[in-house]
Amino acid sequence: MNDMGTYINEETPAPYFNEPIETQPVSSIPPVAPVQQRRFLPKLWHKIVFAILIVLVVLFTAAGTIGLYTYSVVNQLKAQSADLQVSAHATYDQFKAQNLPAAQDGVKTLAEKVKAMRATYTKLSFYNAIPVVHSYYQDGIHGFNAADAGLAAGLKSLEAITPYADVLGFKGQGTFTGGTAEDRLKLILETLQKVTPVLDNISANLNDMKSELAQIDPNRYPENFQGKPLRSYIHQAQDVSNGAATALTQFRPVLEQLPAVAGGDGKRRKYFILFQNNNELRPTGGFMTAYSIINVENGKVTPESSDDIYALDKKFKKKIPIPEILGKYLTTEKYFNIRDMNIYPDFKQSMDLFLSNYAGLPDADKSLDGVISVDTNVLVDLLKILGPVQVDTYGTFTAENSPKCDCPQIIYALSEIADRPTAFVRQDRKGILGPMMRQILTKAYTAPKTLWPQLFEAAWKNIQGRHVQMYFMDPNAQSAAETAGAAGRLQSDPKAQDFIAIIDANLGGAKSNLFTTTDIQQEVSVPANGQITKKLTLTYRNNRKGDNCNLEAGLLCLNAQLRDWNRIYVPKGSKLVNAQGYSDGTAKQYDEGDFTVIDGEFKLEPMSQSKIVVEYTVPYTDTTTYKLKMWKQAGVKDFPVLMDVNGGQDKLTLDKDIYYETKF
Repeated sequence: MNDMGTYINEETPAPYFNEPIETQPVSSIPPVAPVQQRRFLPKLWHKIVFAILIVLVVLFTAAGTIGLYTYSVVNQLKAQSADLQVSAHATYDQFKAQNLPAAQDGVKTLAEKVKAMRATYTKLSFYNAIPVVHSYYQDGIHGFNAADAGLAAGLKSLEAITPYADVLGFKGQGTFTGGTAEDRLKLILETLQKVTPVLDNISANLNDMKSELAQIDPNRYPENFQGKPLRSYIHQAQDVSNGAATALTQFRPVLEQLPAVAGGDGKRRKYFILFQNNNELRPTGGFMTAYSIINVENGKVTPESSDDIYALDKKFKKKIPIPEILGKYLTTEKYFNIRDMNIYPDFKQSMDLFLSNYAGLPDADKSLDGVISVDTNVLVDLLKILGPVQVDTYGTFTAENSPKCDCPQIIYALSEIADRPTAFVRQDRKGILGPMMRQILTKAYTAPKTLWPQLFEAAWKNIQGRHVQMYFMDPNAQSAAETAGAAGRLQSDPKAQDFIAIIDANLGGAKSNLFTTTDIQQEVSVPANGQITKKLTLTYRNNRKGDNCNLEAGLLCLNAQLRDWNRIYVPKGSKLVNAQGYSDGTAKQYDEGDFTVIDGEFKLEPMSQSKIVVEYTVPYTDTTTYKLKMWKQAGVKDFPVLMDVNGGQDKLTLDKDIYYETKF
């Protein structure tokens, strides 16, 4: 009997499950009804299930194979990437070391390694046919295309500056090693005009790099991957490429205009050189103490004349009412003098005022091509590089520290000549500046070529730090100067919703800014109701003993009470909440151009400190990122800035304009 209760004749073969079982009738046993048999799936479904199983097995096998293959390719890419990074750092180090030939070889090596890495990457090209994964594979292709374009731009840039290697301080043989300094300057200006076609090619490469990286969506990637800020890296690469392409576009006019500005286009240029004493700080960088008129042709500077700024005021007959703030402290003056007309921090705005009144003088030079201002920082830097200069009848001037003022000897010596009280009327008190400039220029032209890179570096640093400012009559030259940040324009940054410029003016007459230090702290809240609240703390210190400023004593008065006119330029629409530390306990608020100004006055005695605390609100709509532009006043020393944004702190140094960005 089987399991189903059916007797089976053991001599009879077992029937199939789907066939009825035949039994012999037995009289002693009642007949048993046939039992319904359980059936399996039809044969078609057998085949379907079996096929599915086979497909799954194939897929799992293929996936495993692809996984192993992908794993091996990825490991190969990781090894190549690590090697590429080492080479990139080495190439960058060679560039920083100013080894131009090695840097060029390094870029070529990088290009070959990127090419090899791309070949490895294309082994995964089958992913390009898979939905979703396709996008990630294409991002890699965009990355390689961007790398190729960037390296091509880098190599072309290095090749473009090769002729100027010796001038810029790079190792490698340039083409400006022979002849006098004047010959080299002339040749440089001539060859700059030939760089334009190269700039077109470099610009095309940078735009290709920008376009390729722009097609990568950072939001497809996690914030962090294996401990690294992956998404941030992508954003950074895109920002850098955008910045490089934009910078070249913006600075191209600078290179194109430089030969003309330096008289290298066959036309002589004439400039009004304005000397500003930043130890007596004024809005554009310092008290306008003296001037010189120079001619520039093929890069060679020839002084024409120089004089004391007071000589201009002697000829100035207009009776313009003195601004209220100046009249409050310059009590001996009833009218507005030319020497005080740099009242606006924007250099162009002040020079427009200055030149419009200078033009009315009886012997004013009507053929000026522009105004260039320099302050004492420039003189000190030049003497640090060139060494002492000897000026007939005036003596020797150096950049070495003088114990008489704990400042550079040239600063003290010039103050002795120009400012020490005498019992007689001293003629041409500041006539020293013209002869001194001639001696400095002569020394610069005859300097060995090894010093040229230092001179160029010092010039650029002083332009960035706003110790040199330029204003040109020609609109194209003026536009180029503004692009290079050399025009001293008070302008916000379109990328930043917040802005600050702290402008101080010494209305006391002494040279107290020589001994005054400043530090800044800004506390910024999280945006609420479309605005942020800021607390600005300014600390001014004078740690030196005051001088005897009694005129009868006949001593040099450098350090005395600082009477400071303080203005804080912030975004238009800002609202003053509270101000502490100003002399009268209050501050004014008004709009000026594109800015709102917080205006106050304070005094700082020698061996003391003054602290100004200002709270105000700024219109602000970005709830995730804080973006600020800090504008550096011309002539001021570098000073520290502590940023506190929602409790997160960063330490900065304001040595030039700063763009600062952080998350709230």
